[in-house]
Amino acid sequence: MVAITRAALARQVPSQNTTRTVISSAVRKKYTKKKKRTVKQRTSSKKRTVKQCTSSSTTSPPLQPYNEVAGKSNIIDANGYDRYGNPLGREYDLGRDGAFMGFNILIGQFCYIDMQKPIDALKIKGFQVKPVKSEDECITELASNRYQIAWIISSNQIQNSKFISALTAFHSAGGAIFLFADNTPYVCHASEFLRTKFGITVEGDYYGDKTMTYKENGYQQIGNFGQHEIFTGITNLYEGITICHPVYSTPESRTIFVTIATATDGNSCIAVYDPPVTSTEGRLCLDCGFTKLYYKWDSAGTARYVVNASCWLLGIKNV
Repeated sequence: MVAITRAALARQVPSQNTTRTVISSAVRKKYTKKKKRTVKQRTSSKKRTVKQCTSSSTTSPPLQPYNEVAGKSNIIDANGYDRYGNPLGREYDLGRDGAFMGFNILIGQFCYIDMQKPIDALKIKGFQVKPVKSEDECITELASNRYQIAWIISSNQIQNSKFISALTAFHSAGGAIFLFADNTPYVCHASEFLRTKFGITVEGDYYGDKTMTYKENGYQQIGNFGQHEIFTGITNLYEGITICHPVYSTPESRTIFVTIATATDGNSCIAVYDPPVTSTEGRLCLDCGFTKLYYKWDSAGTARYVVNASCWLLGIKNV
């Protein structure tokens, strides 16, 4: 705006000089007074313009990634609640809308399911999402350094023997992973990665189709989940239809890969790994019932849960 004003003034000056050369000396004094007033007005206008520009150029505070309710499941003062008892409104999600622009998620979709609704939900937060359907393409993308998070949706077999090593390298270099499994045999990718990493396997075929409920310390109680940022704004969560569970080979592996939700059959169905601060590894989350991604998507808490988990996987905090 200032540049345009100055350009306009520059165009006006020559025409005034030309006028002054042809006017009579009798009116020169009057013209001079008028000119002074004009200059004064221009100076005042220019000052106002500069002041406005200075004000508008003030840097806004950075957009915080998390909403104020981060980490709270039981929100008692929400504006409204859905039919499952979860608060209505994206201000009750973990992540703020648009705050995750510049973060990229790769989806290795090895079991064919309709992923459009989860992808749309992620984009609301600002995530850029690329789904791939072959292990070869996934390996190439994992090595591209474009992605902070990889979603891996397991199928019944691993076709490329290099896939697990590629996924392990991605994780060791700081990449976060959201592992999705379902009933046996649709556990292969998640199970083989966890076996390689922690000595943990995944198996089972429990027909759940029920809703888990929040209890502050209910991580390992049947049909409950406990307090965690992933469950922000969720008091009731659909467990999925056919569900597997992790099988821990040692007591130590239970302390590393921690259960945060227990299905209605009493087995772990959501577990996480949060590496120590000295580690270069990324975070991990395992979900044992990926049917929730496409079947009964609108059931209790599903959309909020998978988006919350993706935000948490980045390991960033409000400043």
